[in-house]
Amino acid sequence: MPYEVDSEGRVIEVSSETPRKKKASGSSYSSTGTLSLVRVFLYMFAGLLITSGIALGLGALFKNVLGNADIDTLNNAAIAYLAIMITSAIAVLVLSILLNVFLYKGKRLLVPAILYTVFMGVLLSSFTIFIEWSILGLAFGITAGTFGLMALIAFLSKGNLSGLAIAGLGLLIGAMILALVNWILYLVTGGDWGMMNIVISFIVLAAMMLITIYDMWRIKKICETGAMNSNMELYCAFTLYVDFIYILIRIIIIILASKKS
Repeated sequence: MPYEVDSEGRVIEVSSETPRKKKASGSSYSSTGTLSLVRVFLYMFAGLLITSGIALGLGALFKNVLGNADIDTLNNAAIAYLAIMITSAIAVLVLSILLNVFLYKGKRLLVPAILYTVFMGVLLSSFTIFIEWSILGLAFGITAGTFGLMALIAFLSKGNLSGLAIAGLGLLIGAMILALVNWILYLVTGGDWGMMNIVISFIVLAAMMLITIYDMWRIKKICETGAMNSNMELYCAFTLYVDFIYILIRIIIIILASKKS
């Protein structure tokens, strides 16, 4: 049965006894869903801008300020930076939980979502400090291109893509098992298992790509039903933002591992 959204953003069913209204509102579903989808990607892009700006700015700050510092200053800065990183990691974990709680209770997600992108930028500053920016730019470009390709697959697909999420979770579980085995072998033999790490990284990347395609397909379906409101748009944008960050991190790791090999 078709749906429409009331003034408070709740999804309601359209009675089959009002075919004229259903037909009229049917034309608005497409435009409304398209606008919601555009806003989702704009919110995601804004989050990536905040995170990138903070990561690059903080990385440049530490490099410039501490470039010629003495050993005591470097030690103090390292301790302070470690404390900042631990605090940011805890904040990211707490905020990810709060976002889901706020969505369930119908509270506004804007503030915790912005805070999440800020603290994630702090965490990613460790990359901008210790990794060449040319590598980060290459990884970002690859991630953006991959993300666009996944969006085309999700939005042009006519079938049910729910199975991709199951396949992605299965690959993640397999990667975790391989990582555990790899770690045990390293402890027992002390050998170089770098190639296995690359294989695990590719498996995790494939898993995240499948999950991302499913997330995009699910967001498309939500837009088609007209069930989007401002809070849901923010949450969908947050979901795609997290997918993008995880894929970016994995691609950076693969590039670094391949250069090392």
